[in-house]
Amino acid sequence: MTNARGSVALVQGGNQRSRQEEIVRFAKRLQELGMELKTDSPALAEALGLPALPEGKLLAGCQAAVGFGGDGTILQLARRAAELGIPVLGVNFGQLGFLAESGAEGLQAAAAALARQEYRIEEKRMLCASCAGNSVYALNDIVIRRRSALAVIRAKVFVDGEPLDDYVADGLLVSTTTGSTAYALSCGGPIVDPSLDVMSFTPICPHSLRARSILMHPSQRVEAHVLARSLPAIVCADGRDLFAVESDAPVLIGQAPYKARFIRLHEGKRGFYAKVLSKLVDRTQ
Repeated sequence: MTNARGSVALVQGGNQRSRQEEIVRFAKRLQELGMELKTDSPALAEALGLPALPEGKLLAGCQAAVGFGGDGTILQLARRAAELGIPVLGVNFGQLGFLAESGAEGLQAAAAALARQEYRIEEKRMLCASCAGNSVYALNDIVIRRRSALAVIRAKVFVDGEPLDDYVADGLLVSTTTGSTAYALSCGGPIVDPSLDVMSFTPICPHSLRARSILMHPSQRVEAHVLARSLPAIVCADGRDLFAVESDAPVLIGQAPYKARFIRLHEGKRGFYAKVLSKLVDRTQ
């Protein structure tokens, strides 16, 4: 439970027009319960009689933020909110929904819990990657790869200054526990129970039989030196190409100075393994 009371930011994914009525009903219920609302969606703002705010002003002074969509929408919102310490309630209108707490069927109950502040906060570790004055933050993963998707990357990797290995691969990936069911899973990384506070290092399609994923303590720092013949390289955070590596300066990857905060409405273990089964196994059959 939280004590501060403020406004609630509503953010919907770009392809959620078909769920507009459900979102509006949820928002109007919050208003009935005395909550002040903000949104950056012109359609939602019009339905609620609110101004559509620019992204830079949306989260200022908010008690919480609600994201409607799939994991991509919730992931983007959680990154923005994390720096401000604002917790996020994810509502799954997408496919997987690993980050979501509620679905369409639980919206009215979620509105009541949000207004009464009857929830707990779950913090999730984030990553920071830096190189030559550039820095980026990620909730799922950091990837170093070549600018061309058809070229391999060659790099020497160290962990806390200790040599790990020399890699020739399509890329190098460092993932949080949260990101273990995202791109890291597709790259052959392990699924990590959310109760474990670790990060994982995974070479992507390595040209070696010995290269395997490694679990690390989150306080450790990965240092990747991209060899000159592999430059320029690209550093990606949560699937976004964010800056180029064009010199021999190392890419440093470790824990971020703040964590993402998620609103949890249900006590106890949330059925992670049942979610893995239903979302990653059953959908392939």
